[in-house]
This record gives sequence, C-alpha cells and structure tokens, in this order.
Amino acid sequence: MKKYTADDQTLGQLEGLGYLGTGAHNHERPLLICDVDEVILHLVDPFVEVIQERGFELKSHSFKLTGNVFHKDTGAEATQEEVWAGLTQLFEEQDNRQGVVDGAADGLRNLHEEIDIVFLTNMPHAFGDIRRTYLAENGMDYPLITNTGSKVPAIEIIQSRSQKRVGFIDDTPKNLEQVRAGAPDVKLFHFMANEKFRELAGEINGAHFSTGHWPTAKNGILSVLVENGSGT
Repeated sequence: MKKYTADDQTLGQLEGLGYLGTGAHNHERPLLICDVDEVILHLVDPFVEVIQERGFELKSHSFKLTGNVFHKDTGAEATQEEVWAGLTQLFEEQDNRQGVVDGAADGLRNLHEEIDIVFLTNMPHAFGDIRRTYLAENGMDYPLITNTGSKVPAIEIIQSRSQKRVGFIDDTPKNLEQVRAGAPDVKLFHFMANEKFRELAGEINGAHFSTGHWPTAKNGILSVLVENGSGT
C-alpha cells in the first residue's frame, strides 16, 4: 500500500489545533471530518462561470476537471496549468462565487449537537483564511485544515485523537477510496451537490450513502456515528 505524507503546512495546522505534540486535543464525542468543495460550498457551477469568462467550456465526460475543459474557439483541451489558473481564481474569489449548498449550515448545526466537526479541505494553503472567514460568516465556524494531496495522513492523525467513531464525508471518489484503504475504521459518506458529477462518480465502494441532499446526509451520518450502538 502506498504511504502518503502530509505537507509541513498541514502538519502545522494540525499541531496548532492540538492534534500533535504535548497537550494534544482529544475528541470524546463522535467526529465528522468534512470536506468543503461540493459538500458545503458549490464548486462545479462557479468553476464553470470562471472558465467561461476565461474563454473555456466544461464538457463533463468523467468525474474530473482536467480533461473536461476545452477552448471555446479552437476546441483544444485545456492544459493542466490553464485548469489550475481557473481554480486559483475561483479560490481567490470564493467568498463571492462559491454559494453555500442548501441545508449545509443547518445540517452541520444539527449534527454538532451530538458530534464534533472538523473541516479538511484540499486547496492552496494561501486561501485557507478566506475560507475560514466565509464559512464562519455563514454559521459554520468549525476548525478548518487545508491540505494538499492525499487526505489519509491528516485523517490518521485526527483519528488517533478520537475516542469514538470517526466519519469522513467527501465529494471525490479517489479521496474516499484512499481513506478506505489507509484508514479502514473511518466511516465513509459520499456527498456531491452537483447532480451530473454525482452520477458520473458511480458507486463508491464502502460508502454508507451517496447523496446531494443535506437532510438525507445528516440522518445517514447520525445513524452511523451516533445511533447504532455506543459510538465506539
């Protein structure tokens, strides 16, 4: 099995939240590790707006962005650099472009009555504070960790400080599959707000559900992390 490592900035955030070093933080309630893009904030639709402004279009042939973006005029496939330039602009302007998914704030607020919540989001670290502020302004002031690459190392560290069940909700099949292989005790949930991309994702092996509806997700998370047994 491939061994992943967290980058220094992710590790620094984990240490700052008390997951590393002395006096480490411990979760005594069930814990939900929650992705942000397409789970809490819309990404696909605002990304389409950005790339259209930059002269590109999205053709959804598979569950990915790279390989689905093309020049409007020439029809040529966009390069990885051009796709990342669009994503960078989106993250720079996220608080003006990325709307909150319907029901997300209420769903997390209801969950937080019984479980702890930590955001783990893959994005350039430089835009983490914009995201923290924006989420807090929308009633979701939960700890947030920015990450690059696999989420497995950060999840393993967080899980090691958790006394109860741990769940992970994410939109990307690859992230869920890596966690299933690398942290098999973590309960998996698939959420994708964009219906077309959710259909393209197909069946997620090991996920307790796949939805784009927060009331459904909330009930499913509670049934797995809290209501079945003691939560240990």
